[in-house]
Amino acid sequence: MKITAILISISIICNTVYAQPLSQEKVKWYPFVWEGDEDLPKDAMLLYSTIDTVNFTFKWQFDTGSPRTFFYGNPWRSFCNTFPLLKTLFTTVDTLKADGYINVKNGGINIDGQKLPSGVIGVMPDYGNLIDKQLILDNLGAATTIGTMGIDLFRQGVLIIDFKDNRLGFTERLSPGFYSARHNTLDFMLYKNRIIIPVQLGRTTYYFFYDSGASLFPLKTTAAFTTLAGAVHYTDTLYNITTWGKAYNVPGGTLKQKLKIGNLRIKQPKMYVHPDPDKYHTEIFKEAETMGLIGNAFFDNRMLVIDFTKMKFTIL
Repeated sequence: MKITAILISISIICNTVYAQPLSQEKVKWYPFVWEGDEDLPKDAMLLYSTIDTVNFTFKWQFDTGSPRTFFYGNPWRSFCNTFPLLKTLFTTVDTLKADGYINVKNGGINIDGQKLPSGVIGVMPDYGNLIDKQLILDNLGAATTIGTMGIDLFRQGVLIIDFKDNRLGFTERLSPGFYSARHNTLDFMLYKNRIIIPVQLGRTTYYFFYDSGASLFPLKTTAAFTTLAGAVHYTDTLYNITTWGKAYNVPGGTLKQKLKIGNLRIKQPKMYVHPDPDKYHTEIFKEAETMGLIGNAFFDNRMLVIDFTKMKFTIL
């Protein structure tokens, strides 16, 4: 009986510690669901949204590796043609820009009763498939993927990614009490709207993108970064991993060095090494002075508090 009581007490304390840091904050919460398969059930984070009275559910992949939030051009055009209300809500701010997007005003995206922060959303022309109007009307009430959600809509405040309860959160500011407590908090940087965090391997500090859309990889680098690639004890290969229509086999394995993200320690972290013959990934990594990217695996069952007002990255 005493042992049971002690275990219950420990459980209550752990749950209280987990919830307490944000219990006093005014947070809007947006639930997400994982999409994947038997081998990788947590492949993509999807948010289900509605827009005004349109009788359809619009799915968004949440991806911190995306430079911005954007609609897939062809599906979005198909729905705008079917529901003219969408054109009046999401008016064009400007035409095609150098980054390849058309900008529209965020006319109101609702997730679980909460509106997303306002701002500008991109439209990537000619991306995705056109959908026949009659097919849309024959499937009212159904769901379809309409775009990718980046961090740009949350840049004026604090983004929270809760991997324990599968939800995103947003608040404009954190109370002073949050930072007066002892949390695992790091400074982070931004490069073209992508988050970069310091990661310590052994005694060396490297910088990696944090990419929530790369759940397949705990850590990823490319063959061009020979120091890291040569330190991997290769044990397996991921086959037919596509990048912009091209498929590659990506080998990986464990590293001997311990990995530290602040005071979060991971023994024998796993890293995959993309061959990247066209240097697509390598050029982006080198341009940003990073060594690769880090996915979601090390943050499983944890919470990330990404404060853009102070440029602080906290792991709870």
